[in-house]
Amino acid sequence: MKQFKFLAMAIFAMVMSIGFVACNSDDDDNNGGVSITSGKKLMSISSEYETINFTYGEDGKLARATSSVNGNSEYINLDWSGNTITLTTHARWDENPCTITLDNGKISKATDGEDTYKVAYSGNNLSQIIGNNINKYTWENGNIVKFQKGSNTYNCTYYTDKPNKHSVFDLDVLGFDDAILAEYGNLLIMAHPTLLGLSNKNLLKSVTDSEGYTLSYTYELDGDGYPIKITETEKKNQYDSGSPEVYTLTWE
Repeated sequence: MKQFKFLAMAIFAMVMSIGFVACNSDDDDNNGGVSITSGKKLMSISSEYETINFTYGEDGKLARATSSVNGNSEYINLDWSGNTITLTTHARWDENPCTITLDNGKISKATDGEDTYKVAYSGNNLSQIIGNNINKYTWENGNIVKFQKGSNTYNCTYYTDKPNKHSVFDLDVLGFDDAILAEYGNLLIMAHPTLLGLSNKNLLKSVTDSEGYTLSYTYELDGDGYPIKITETEKKNQYDSGSPEVYTLTWE
């Protein structure tokens, strides 16, 4: 009887240990309830001038992103280790690796050994990026409706009938790439938008700055609601016919 009790306790301890490891594994990919690696993976973005390809590891995390323009390629490598991501840029110029620190799955700061940028949140919503400028974000109904970048103010509208399955272009337009001290750091955010907390609830429709410049977006979606074609049109004012740029996206 005594031996049976000891065996039972040993089995119980082993089960609890396995459960604890499993929970820790889940937490590595968890972002306040939003998984870093959930949903489809963005594999490529192409336009008339540039093609961007994304390569992921077996764990679904971005390992490399490559930008090719006119046959010339530059890329970033990502090394994930616990709560740290090391981003190394391989380009025509020398650049220090960027060390990105995560707190509960979200970026809290990034440093290149010379400068440090910090990120603040309200719950899971991005509230500030503190770097060369201070970006401040205002949320309503699950979307960023206004943000300030230095002395400039931007107002945003959204398609209320189009859920945002995976943020892509709004991350660049809203200045999210300012959170990372590295060239092509925006590609990491494009692959894993929830590294900066909750994404916008709906697809971005337009962004207008304080000088009247407007970027407008239209989308072609796949059967799962992911954008496979995005048309971005820039207009200086109501009399400008606009200059469209078309981007084609692939997912896996």
